[in-house]
Parts: sequence; structure tokens; C-alpha cells
Amino acid sequence: MIKLRALLSESLLLIKGNWLQAIAVFFVFNLIILLVQAIPGIGGFFSLLITGPFSVGVSLYCVKLVRDNFPKFEDLLFGFQFNLGNNILAYFIIIPIVAVVGIFLMILFLLINFAIFLLIISIVYSQSYEAFAGTMEWEALLTPFKSLLSIGLAAESIMLVLFCILSFCFSFILPWIIAYIPFAMTFFIMAEDTSIDAWDAVQKSWKMMKGYKFNFFVLNLILLLLLALIPFTLFIGLLWYFPFYYVVTANYYEKIK
Repeated sequence: MIKLRALLSESLLLIKGNWLQAIAVFFVFNLIILLVQAIPGIGGFFSLLITGPFSVGVSLYCVKLVRDNFPKFEDLLFGFQFNLGNNILAYFIIIPIVAVVGIFLMILFLLINFAIFLLIISIVYSQSYEAFAGTMEWEALLTPFKSLLSIGLAAESIMLVLFCILSFCFSFILPWIIAYIPFAMTFFIMAEDTSIDAWDAVQKSWKMMKGYKFNFFVLNLILLLLLALIPFTLFIGLLWYFPFYYVVTANYYEKIK
């Protein structure tokens, strides 16, 4: 099991001295993806074509940075120079699998959260629950939210509303993290092996993550909480967040491969 605190500290030290270049690499990477997506009609499809090769490029850059092996800005284009077809195909393999699993988990999470919400309502707001159960009056479930608009704020209303907001956010974010975890190392694998088949890289990532999925999930939760602080920086912190996230993942890859 990887010690996450040590991993994060080590990753921060590894990127020290390379912040300016790393920020430039990821700024250009994200800018190109956004500009391509903005092309009317065909932008979405073309962004799918280039995301895989670019992901290989940034993966190579971060692996080099972790190894102190002279990462270069031009590493960003590595995925277009070698094994281009498989780099594109890998992304097209991963996306449908993640989409199906992510949607399934999201529905499951929402159902579980709704069941918990109903349980809390039945205890704290029994009359509202009875009105809902008896007549299927959905407006009765809004009682905690209406309570917030009253002069005297009930502590249970505040807690329930906070629960709804947090559970809603997690239900829409966590499923995609969970769905992507088995494939998280695919592009790092392809960055190191320019002859590997796309499907073989996906399978290799799946095998590599065995025994590490929960540990990597916790790591992503920590990074997600860090991302939650970004709005307080007026989103300028994203310039540092993206390089750090990828370097942490590259460092994780180095330790489990």
C-alpha cells in the first residue's frame, strides 16, 4: 500500500524547480482541448481524437519529471509522433466503459442518497414524510429547504440541506473517479512503450491497479478536496493544480509498476 502523505510530499518536492515549465505545458494542453471543443459542429469529435495522444504526451512529461530525466515542453507532442493510432484508440476504448459504469454508479449513488434522505425526513419531519408517503406529494419533501427561509433556522434543517448538497455533489463526481481508476495508468504505460497495442495497455493498467484501487481512490478524494479550494483562488490555482495532479499520478505509477 502506498503511503499517500509521503507520496504527496515527495511529488511536491519533485515538481519544485519545474513549476513554470509544467504550468506552461498543462496550460497549452488544456487550451488546445478547449479551443478544439469550441469548433462548431465537429469540435467534440476532434477533441476525442486528440485527447488520447495529448494524454500520452503529458504522461511522458510527468514520468520524466518524476525520474528527473530532463522533461521537455515538446514531450507534449510525443503521442502524435509515435503509435498515434493506438493512442487515439485507447481513449475510444476507455470512454464508453467509463461512461457506462459511471452512469450506473451515479444512478445507484443517487438512489442510496434519496433513500437516506427519506429516512431522515421520516424521523425529523414525520408529518412531511407522511404527506409524501400518503399522497406522493413531492412538495412535502421540500420542508427542510423552506425552513431555511424562515426567521428561525432549525439546526436539523441546516444539516439536512448540507447533506443534500454534499451528497448531490459526491453522487455526480465520485462515480466517474471510481469508473476511471482501473484505467488510470493506461497513458503512462503507452508513454513508455510506443509499440504497445491500445487494448493491451488498457488491460495492463487494469492488472496494475489490482490491490491499489481503494488506495488510489482515497488519493483522488484528497486531490478532490484540494480542488474544492480552487474557487477561493479565483480559479488561478488551476494553473498549479493540473500539473500537481498529474505528477502525483505519475509518481504513483512509478511506485506500482
